[in-house]
Amino acid sequence: MGRCSRCFSFPSKRRIIKRPRVLTFLNLPEDVLFHILKGLPAADILSVRAVHSHLKYLVDNHSSVWAHASFQDLWPSPNHLSMFERAAESGNFEAAVKLSLAYLYNEGLSITGHGRAEVNGIKASHYFSLAEHLNVCAVPFIWLFIRPPWSFSGSCCKAVVFESLKAECQLDKKGSILHSLAKVLNFFEDEGKKKESLEMLEESSKQGCLISSYLLWENNRKAAMSDPGRYLQSLRKLRDYAAKGCWEAQIALAKACGNGNQLGLEAKSSREMVSQIFQASLPMSKQSIFTVQKGMNEIMRYILVDWLVEVATMKDFSSLCLHMTVGCVDRYLKLRPVPRARLQLLGIACMVICTRFISKEMLTIREAVWLTDNSYKYEELVRMMGEIISALEGKIRMPTILDYKEVLSSIIPLERRTLHLYSFICELSLLNTSLSVYSPAQLAAAALLLAKILHGQGNLSYLRQSCSSTQCQSVFSF
Repeated sequence: MGRCSRCFSFPSKRRIIKRPRVLTFLNLPEDVLFHILKGLPAADILSVRAVHSHLKYLVDNHSSVWAHASFQDLWPSPNHLSMFERAAESGNFEAAVKLSLAYLYNEGLSITGHGRAEVNGIKASHYFSLAEHLNVCAVPFIWLFIRPPWSFSGSCCKAVVFESLKAECQLDKKGSILHSLAKVLNFFEDEGKKKESLEMLEESSKQGCLISSYLLWENNRKAAMSDPGRYLQSLRKLRDYAAKGCWEAQIALAKACGNGNQLGLEAKSSREMVSQIFQASLPMSKQSIFTVQKGMNEIMRYILVDWLVEVATMKDFSSLCLHMTVGCVDRYLKLRPVPRARLQLLGIACMVICTRFISKEMLTIREAVWLTDNSYKYEELVRMMGEIISALEGKIRMPTILDYKEVLSSIIPLERRTLHLYSFICELSLLNTSLSVYSPAQLAAAALLLAKILHGQGNLSYLRQSCSSTQCQSVFSF
């Protein structure tokens, strides 16, 4: 660089300011864009799609975006139908569930005319089948919605769904669908249908449906008890089902081990097996409910549960039905915000679902609406059922304090009055969310101890002495 001819000084260097590269949403890697899109509600995905051709390409050509889209508080309608169908076919469980219920109850789609039941039934069966196929982690549930009673005045949509699913299984045997069909047939009094139900359960079991295998075991248990060798083989099957993760089998196995050495095991092994089953029980912390539900407090939940107790008492529903209902309510409240005005709707919708799951006499939707003093409409309850099944991912029946109570009641002899007090304490536990830091198994054991103490039957040391060492250690060591 030369000097200036006048002042013989070096010219100053010109500073070049490098501006940082602007990072826009479109500059993000595709993996990051997919991650963002998957977390958006379905309506927002459509809005993003309209922003840029690249985003339109990603949304249109990658089914995983729709498979993970959220349809919370959105129901199938003529305007949204194609979006729901696309998501369901892409593997979206929530879209499949809501479409199946929309067609089954003709809610939101407003299909009219002659042959509506047949058209809706075939559509509903397709999406029920799809939902069950996507329901890989839970017990089959679609039978809840097509179980009897069926309408005998003209064509019945439930019957159409059943026949359509049955025809599908004749072409392609699916364990979960066969299980649901078997459950439906078992509600009929006709011996021929009950026999067909068992045949379907057997085929479902062959296809790998674990809950079908357990139900077959339960059905054959009484016959097996007449022969000690056969019963021992039956219990070994039960142990296999329990080891594969069937918690119903685990509870039944705990009862069998607690009642004596029926498996031919040493006392220590039998005790350890019961203890392991109790230790596997996990707490369902309910305190997070009040984090998700911003305007809700303990008193509001208490009022809701108290009303559900009143309904269960009036309708003579079982204690198990009540515990299941409250469990579903709490699990939903942990996942999705519910306005205060819709808490009662959530509660009664959960009760409708749970009565269908465990009771022969179910709570109908119209009766449920009446029980709320007509505060809600028929269609609102149908839609809430869809929201619940979607949010809970089809997992309706979960272990409750009552399941472990039955195990403990079979292990430790109780007076009748103590057993009633024990049941009462278990029901009181539903009202207090602070107890949810403990597992259902721990609560069942604590309730048993409290009932014994309140009736002057000693403390923990006394219980250890009054029961055999195998029984007590298996119950209280966890």
